[in-house]
Amino acid sequence: MKRVMGLVIFFVFLFFVSSAIQNVFAGSPKLLIPETTFDFGYAPTKSTVSHYYLVKNVGTDSLKIENVKPG
Repeated sequence: MKRVMGLVIFFVFLFFVSSAIQNVFAGSPKLLIPETTFDFGYAPTKSTVSHYYLVKNVGTDSLKIENVKPG
C-alpha cells in the first residue's frame, strides 16, 4: 500500500513539474529556417554569389538574432 501511494505521489509531482516546464517554454521565441542549405552550382573564381534565406519566428516571444557567422 505504501508503494502504491508513493507511486501516486511521484506521478502527481511529475505532472506538476512537466506542466511548469511547459509554461516556461511556452512564451519563448522559436526560429524556423525551412531551407538550411543552397547549392550555388558552378561559380567562376573570384565571383560573388548570394542567396536569401527565409528566417521566421514561430514562437510567441520576440526573437533577437545577435550573432551571425557564415559557414
